[in-house]
Amino acid sequence: MGHRHPVLIPLLLLPALFLSWQEWSFRADQSRFSEVASQIAEREVTVECQRFSGALLDATAEAGYVEFDANGAPASTGRLERDTCNDLRHWLHSDKTSPTLDEVIAVHVLGHESYHLAGVRDEAETECSAMQRIDDVAQWLGSNPEQARSMAERYAVEVYPRMPDGYRSRDCVDGGTLDAAPDDPTWP
Repeated sequence: MGHRHPVLIPLLLLPALFLSWQEWSFRADQSRFSEVASQIAEREVTVECQRFSGALLDATAEAGYVEFDANGAPASTGRLERDTCNDLRHWLHSDKTSPTLDEVIAVHVLGHESYHLAGVRDEAETECSAMQRIDDVAQWLGSNPEQARSMAERYAVEVYPRMPDGYRSRDCVDGGTLDAAPDDPTWP
């Protein structure tokens, strides 16, 4: 009783500091994702990453989600599923030279959910618009133009053709009605 334990304080302090740093990093990444989403949505929006506890209770297979009200207006907050967010955060803190396919998809999902936050409800239109903005999303998060272009091309070739019918449109082609830049031969 009454003895001091000089080793106990650092043992308790180190985990607390580590957890604080982890939380700060997590929130900083969410803030960056929100900035990107706000640029696409053309309004102030928030992107939240699903926490561990939320993932335990989530039975859906959605990579992200934006709620719409009864009048069709989007919420101001979109959610990225935990694995998607972890892939996006991993890519964000990488050198961006060799993204995994999951990381390419995660960058795309951020753009996809951003279009929902902008008010686009149709999944095929949202998917096509987001695919055409992968370059921008990737560059806003720190990739160079070549890395961004590579990600966009990879998504268009490896992922988009395998998406469910409701997420694809025959108008999502170079020169099609969903082409955001019909005079630009670069696709997506």
